Amino acid sequence: MNTLLFCIQNETDAMTALVEVLGQEQTALTQAPSLPLMEEINAVMQRKNQLIASISQLGHTRKNELTRLGFKHPETSMPEWLQDQAQVECWAKLMKLTRKAKELNRVNGLLITKHLIRNQSTLQVLYQNHGSTSTPSLYGANGQSNTQRSTVRGFIAI
Repeated sequence: MNTLLFCIQNETDAMTALVEVLGQEQTALTQAPSLPLMEEINAVMQRKNQLIASISQLGHTRKNELTRLGFKHPETSMPEWLQDQAQVECWAKLMKLTRKAKELNRVNGLLITKHLIRNQSTLQVLYQNHGSTSTPSLYGANGQSNTQRSTVRGFIAI
């Protein structure tokens, strides 16, 4: 089998796995936060990082193979190399998966931003009556909770 085609097929397999992992991440990001869910998201993110590293390495291997075959500009040489229908279809599938992964990653970034904003707003409400512009310490130097009383929306913290 053509080495370059084999490289593209490996990239396609890895990109397919990345799209699946990004879908899992999106599902987790749309659920109510919980400790088990956070652990799941961490595991998904580790797998995502591994796949991204793998895809990057496979891309370098493909570019090196194009260079070995005599193409001077490996980044733009793919149309010159695609010689039969199987090669064209494999490259088109990889490009389609890449676009899908990019869109999933964009949406996941928006979901993460939404979670961060909500968490920051929640912390701001908790700290609003502290009277300090910096993040207050909920615990004193001795490791015990501060005895200063503060009221936040009907709750009294002691």
